[in-house]
Amino acid sequence: MKDQGSDGSHSKLLYSLPEPYPAVQVIGQNHHYAALLLQDYAGIAGELTAINQYIYHYITLQNSYPAIATAARHIAITEMHHFELLGKIIQLLGKSPAVRFPDYGGMRYWSSKFVFYGGNIYDKLSCNIQHEADAIRSYRNRVRCIDDPGIQAVLERIILDEEHHLRLFSKFRDELC
Repeated sequence: MKDQGSDGSHSKLLYSLPEPYPAVQVIGQNHHYAALLLQDYAGIAGELTAINQYIYHYITLQNSYPAIATAARHIAITEMHHFELLGKIIQLLGKSPAVRFPDYGGMRYWSSKFVFYGGNIYDKLSCNIQHEADAIRSYRNRVRCIDDPGIQAVLERIILDEEHHLRLFSKFRDELC
């Protein structure tokens, strides 16, 4: 099974589970729910951080660890889809899907300082594993706090991908040690 098309395009076969994503729908506007999801959208451990971190790892690992680099690229693309889904939900909930999140009573904009740049391959994989574990924990918490079946369904589907990514990054780290 190839992991990308002959033109370098993204293949979902290895990096996103085959289950379809539910339709994006909400019961109605809810600014509290939107504020919670902004954390997952553009917060320190949110989707935007994952996208940028995994693309950085893809670029910097291409020569030394091409299989891990390729996985990071494709996982980043899956995270982009999650970012899009959350943005649509946030907008339906009545908030702008700007790349900012509630922080100490105000709004904090996403920063490239949230990305883990340094370290060796073990450190990068460990950071990615922690990022995925944090995302899973956060999404599970959101499912408990958000009383909207449409949102819960999308979050449950995203959790499946995040668990898959956690397994992939863990497998790579285990193979190196």
